[in-house]
Amino acid sequence: MKKKLIPAVVASMFAAQISLVYADSTQDLIDALVVKGVLTEDEASLLSKGRKAEKKSEGTVSKKLELVSPDGKSSVKLSGRVQADYRYFDASPESKDEEDEFSMRRVYLGASGKWNEYIGYKANLELKSGDMILGEAYLNLGYFKPAQLTFGQFKASMSLEERTSSRFLNFTERSYVNNAGITEGKDTGVMLHGTPTKGFNYSLAAVNGYGMNNGMSDNDDDSLAYIGHLDVDLATMNKWKGKVFHIGASTKMQDIDVTNYMSNVKMQQGSIGKGYTFYDASANAGVTETDLRTFGGELAFANGPWKVQAEYATTNFDSNIDDQDIKAYYLEAAWLITGENYADSYKSKSMGGKFDRIKPNSNFNPENGKGIGAWEVALGYSKFDASDVTEASAGYDITAAMANEAKSWRAGLKWILDPNTRMMLSYVDTDFDVSGNSSTYTGINDEQAINFRAQFDF
Repeated sequence: MKKKLIPAVVASMFAAQISLVYADSTQDLIDALVVKGVLTEDEASLLSKGRKAEKKSEGTVSKKLELVSPDGKSSVKLSGRVQADYRYFDASPESKDEEDEFSMRRVYLGASGKWNEYIGYKANLELKSGDMILGEAYLNLGYFKPAQLTFGQFKASMSLEERTSSRFLNFTERSYVNNAGITEGKDTGVMLHGTPTKGFNYSLAAVNGYGMNNGMSDNDDDSLAYIGHLDVDLATMNKWKGKVFHIGASTKMQDIDVTNYMSNVKMQQGSIGKGYTFYDASANAGVTETDLRTFGGELAFANGPWKVQAEYATTNFDSNIDDQDIKAYYLEAAWLITGENYADSYKSKSMGGKFDRIKPNSNFNPENGKGIGAWEVALGYSKFDASDVTEASAGYDITAAMANEAKSWRAGLKWILDPNTRMMLSYVDTDFDVSGNSSTYTGINDEQAINFRAQFDF
C-alpha cells in the first residue's frame, strides 16, 4: 500500500501545481493511475475527495465571472451589457418624413452578490446621453425569505414587463404600459418583499415617486409613492412541468405637485420616434395638487415553446381642477421555433415573477454546422389612451401638435446565438389618434419603424 501511495502522492502534488493552468489535471492523473493499476478504486476515490475539498476551499471564478468565498457564504459577480441599435423611421405627413440613425441603446457595467449569506447587494452604472449614471444600487436583507427588506434604488416590481430585463424582452422595446405617467420603474426608497410559499410573491414599497436618480425637489403637496404588488405562478405551485401560469396585480398611490412630477408625459414605445409628447404638465394653469392612483394587472401563459403575455394599467389624475385618466395595455405572443421551453426561463422571485435568459438547445457553431442557436418570432399590439386629456382640459397645455391616443402593431424576429448573444429585428406600425383637438391637429398621423439590435451581456 505504501509503495503504491508514495508515487501517487508525488504525482498528485505535481498535478496540483499544473492545475493552476488546467484545473482537472489532478483528476485526470488519478484516473490514469487507476487504469494502470497503480491505485485501486477506493484509493483513487479517497484522493479525489481530498482534491474536491481543496478546490472548494480555494474560492474560484466561474463562467459567470463570479468570485465565491471559501465557505460559499459571500460572493461578487460582475455583469455588463451592450445593446447597439440601428433605427429607421418613416412618418406622415411628409414634413415628418424619413429618419434613420445608429445608437448605443444601453451600455451597463455592474456588480452584485451576497455577504455572509444573507446580505445581498447590487450596483450598476448606465451610459446615457454620453454620461454615466447610476442605475440600480441597493442592499437587500434576506435573513427571512418570506419578509426581506431592500434599501436603495431598485425596480419597484410594478409591472411584469418592467421587471423583465431589457435583455430578455419579446421586442427591442417595452410597450406603452411602461410609461412614466402610468407605471413606476426604477426609484429610490425601501421595499418589503418576499415569497411566503413557492410560486407566490409580494412587495410593498415606499419610494420618492419621481423616477431614477430623482429626489423630491420640494415638499409642496407632495408625498412618497406607495406601491404594492403580488403575483402567483400556478404552474410553480402545482409543479406543472414545462408551463407558466402567471397572474399579478399592482397599485400605486401618491399625492403630487404637478410641476414637480414630470416636465411632460409621453406616448413612448422606444421604437416610436423620439418619444411623443401628449401634454406638458409643467405648463399647467391653476393645478396646485393632484392625487395619483394607478392600478394594473398582468397575465402570462407559456406551454413549451409558446408564450402569451398581457398587461393593462390605468392612472387617475384627480386634481383641484379636473379628473382625468390615462390607460395603456398590450397583448403579445411568441413562439420559439427551435423548440426551447419558456418555462425554463421563468423565474419566480420575491421581487416578482419574470422571464429571464433563454438557453438555446444548441449554441450557434459555424465550424460543425450543427448549432443554429435559438430562433423566436413574436407578434404584439399595444395601445395608449389619453383621450380624457383634451385641448379643452383645464390645467394642461395641449397644443395643436399633440395627439392623445396611439395604437401600435409589432412584429419581431430574434436569433439567440448563445445564452449571452442575440440579434433582434422589430417592426412597428403606429397610428396616432386625436380626441378633442382633431380640427387643429398638426402632428404625426402614422409612423413605421424598423429597429435592429446586436446585443451581448454577461
